[in-house]
Formats: sequence, C-alpha cells, structure tokens
Amino acid sequence: MKPKPTFQLTKWYADCVGENGDTVIVYCGIARWRTIALHYASVLEANAVNQSHARYSLSKCAMPVVEGTTVRWQSKSLKTKGRWERLDSPCDVRIYESSEGTIDWHCVHPRARATVDLGEGLVIRGLGYLERLQMTIAPWHLPLKELRWGRFLSDSESVVWIDWLGEYSRRIVLENGRLGCMTAVAENGIVLEGNARLCLSAEHVLRTGALGRTALAKIPGVNRLLPSRLLNVQECKWRSRGELLRGTVRSSGWAIHEVVRWPK
Repeated sequence: MKPKPTFQLTKWYADCVGENGDTVIVYCGIARWRTIALHYASVLEANAVNQSHARYSLSKCAMPVVEGTTVRWQSKSLKTKGRWERLDSPCDVRIYESSEGTIDWHCVHPRARATVDLGEGLVIRGLGYLERLQMTIAPWHLPLKELRWGRFLSDSESVVWIDWLGEYSRRIVLENGRLGCMTAVAENGIVLEGNARLCLSAEHVLRTGALGRTALAKIPGVNRLLPSRLLNVQECKWRSRGELLRGTVRSSGWAIHEVVRWPK
C-alpha cells in the first residue's frame, strides 16, 4: 500500500477585474503537513489607481461550491462573497509527478463572468478566472528556479499560461479553454503558436516581496514552522493591460500575471 503523503495542499485561486481595472483576488485552502492542519483565506483588493491591500483569515472556512457551470464562495470572517459563471471550457492537467508527490492543476473557469461583493457596498463586476491546485509534494522540495504564470481575459478570448524553469521545466498554455503551444514567455508578454502574440503594458504591482513577509506573514510562528527555502521565495504579481494579436485581429482586456523565484 502506498504511504499517505506527509504534505497535502488544496488551494483555490479566483479573481475578478472590472472594466476600469478594479481588481480582487481571492485565495482559500487547507494545507496539511505532519500533524499540522492550516486553514486559510485571503482577499487582495486594488482599485484602478491606488496601492493594493489584503485581508487574511486563518479561521476554518468553506471551500468554493461548484454548481454546474457556476462557482460560489463566501467567507463570513472576511465579509466577502463571489460568484463565477463559466464562459470557457475547463481543463485538468497533472503538472508534475515524482516519487515525492504530484501537482494537479484544475483550471475550473479559464474565463468567467464574475461578481465579488467585498462588503460595505463595494461590488466588483467583470471578467474573472478560477482554478484549484492540489499538491502532495511540499513546495520547498520542488525542483524549480522560476515560475511564470498569468491569465489574460477579453470579451472574446482567454489565454492562461504556466512556465516552469529549473531541474524540471514545462510550459502549458490554454487558449479559450483548449491546450495550445507557446514559443516564448517574458514579463511583457508571450508568443503563441501560429504567430499570435499577447502584449502586456501599463503594469500595476499587486504584491511583491518574499513570501515570508507577504502571503505567509500572518501565520503564527511562520519563521519557526516553515523552511527558509519557502519563506525566501520572491514573488511579484501584476495587473496589466493586455492586447492579443492574431494576424490583423486584436483583442484587448486585463491580465493578471506573476513571476516567482526560488532561492538556490
């Protein structure tokens, strides 16, 4: 019988960007490591012009609920609730597998019509994205040097990309919910098969810094609990304007993208 993994993570990520650039990103999940079980949720907000800010909760909360082509999520502690209605087909990919564990990526809504109520009368409506990641390998054991991830959404198109670099390298791209191919990846855009190009501009930093000082900082005793290789991972996440060029056809929308670098 295969032994039960010592590390397990289920993480949901969902976002929504309004037409004017107002942005909300929701994270929630549960991580189990040895005898520790950690529930967490966070909401990162950024309006069209100001610096972003985040709210966190370590209280046990419900995971998103899938109802056909709609996903709903609510956190009473964060006074936030959201709804994502699928526009593009979902896709499931096993990104990584080794003797230490696996990573399964479930792109539940590559593109969705989203509404997120942040409380106190603040509601963001626009196009959104939603995924679920399941891991049985601890992130500090990943053979990675750099990860680039992003999603671009317009009224007619969606592009989602993952670019892993390190001892293990892999590229994945979804175009309108279907697996495709990309030939180049950079912070200012990607090149797709068939001479299509996604160009990113007008970047707005949503979050930047070491994970131990940003996303993981609210965990009590985090410096004693988690390995330094994870705490010192450097992340920078942006919201940008995007323009997808397919020959003479142009499609404009918003992108959220990031680069994550692991220490040596």
